[in-house]
Amino acid sequence: MKRILLLLIAITVVSGCATTPSKPEPVASSATKESAQPAIPDKPVDVWLMPLEGFPPEYARELEKKFSAELCLNVRATVHAGRTPKMFGPSKQMLGERVRDELKVPLQRLYDVTPKTIFVVLTRDDLNSEDGGTRFLFAMHFPPERLSVVSMARLSDSFFGKKDTPEVTKLRLYKMVKKAIGTQYYAYPRSTDLKSVMYSPVMSLDDLDAVGTDF
Repeated sequence: MKRILLLLIAITVVSGCATTPSKPEPVASSATKESAQPAIPDKPVDVWLMPLEGFPPEYARELEKKFSAELCLNVRATVHAGRTPKMFGPSKQMLGERVRDELKVPLQRLYDVTPKTIFVVLTRDDLNSEDGGTRFLFAMHFPPERLSVVSMARLSDSFFGKKDTPEVTKLRLYKMVKKAIGTQYYAYPRSTDLKSVMYSPVMSLDDLDAVGTDF
């Protein structure tokens, strides 16, 4: 009887080892699954905003968000780009043509660019052209390079010794950048309709304040 009992115990032990569940196959983690999926390419950038050193970074971010939502375009702002002495003329004004030439390489290095991508350079410096045909310019546009340079120097009332009004300055800047997008991205012509943001010529802040905000 004792031998029979020992035999039954031995069979039970062997049987238990044989029926031990095998180790389950490892389950791929979510990170592994995601890396195994084909990468989704980034959406091409429609408008690159490039603020130059000294331009308020919060203004660039606001423009990025506002135009992305309003125009349903992929608008991105770069980190600040440097200003070089070559960008300025003898009068200490920034010259649009020199800005274009100095930023040629940095603009070419931006990613997700297509043949339709445009570039809007934002500066706080007073702006003019090489020929100096006017005392200053709010903006300059270079269609071959799909590039605009927009200055906020004279958009601020504080430039003229008046009380600073940031919200008014932001609205003026918004109009000038939107006009640049209309000119470069949509190829809209200049307009004589004061209700259009494409109105031209804008020779003073009074003109700019009277201009509408729609294309």
